[in-house]
Amino acid sequence: MIKSFTRRLALVAGGAALTLGGAGLTQIGKAYAQGEVKNGGRLKGVLRFTGEAPAEDAVSISKDSHICGVGEVNPNPLTIGADGALKDGVVALRKVASGKPWPVAMTQPKVDQKRCLFEPFVQVAQKGADLTIVNHDPLLHNIHTYEQIGRARRTLFNIAQPMAGQTDVAPLKMRRGFVVEIDCDAHNWMSAWIYTADHPYVAATGADGLFDLTDVPAGDHELVMWHPILGEVTREITLAAGETLDLSLDMKA
Repeated sequence: MIKSFTRRLALVAGGAALTLGGAGLTQIGKAYAQGEVKNGGRLKGVLRFTGEAPAEDAVSISKDSHICGVGEVNPNPLTIGADGALKDGVVALRKVASGKPWPVAMTQPKVDQKRCLFEPFVQVAQKGADLTIVNHDPLLHNIHTYEQIGRARRTLFNIAQPMAGQTDVAPLKMRRGFVVEIDCDAHNWMSAWIYTADHPYVAATGADGLFDLTDVPAGDHELVMWHPILGEVTREITLAAGETLDLSLDMKA
């Protein structure tokens, strides 16, 4: 059973031993070359939360109640499932120069706005990919995205969507950061996050906290755990050719 520290809301409406096949080798951006991976390894497991959950940061729904509902919303929820499984976390590797092809989900990220909430709350995407933003609500949303660079943030784009069905596409042009924060200037409780990467060895966790990175180059890697509330934790791992590592990863408040 999922224990959610998310919202109180009453809705009105319902590295080393890697061989790449020479043929079809493709260069992505300046750094990542994608192709066939032979004798790659696998990193899988579960991301968990340990410790005491922080207090909710509740925001009152103050407008457009006929669509948005009434009550309070936590813009940045911490959702914990059975045995501490952490939802909306990210598990990623750093600095992978070559490997498997990009999945479509990372090259074509999308954010929907439904009943004054963003969906999904957390996702992963290729740096520089075009983000599709769809407004399903018959009211104005104003999409404001920021690149997180340490404690600073830089506006990526700011788009008004005044009508239902409006779709806009804008690139995730990152400079030095990995994390994109998405807000709605018209509804201050709306929030979402995108973790961008230079390579496809990145996964966002669902309600079960599970992650699975396949066809991973063998060698030494820096493993990153990230969550919009809990921040970032790193650790070093070593993966042999063809090896599967089953990991239990913990994050704390």
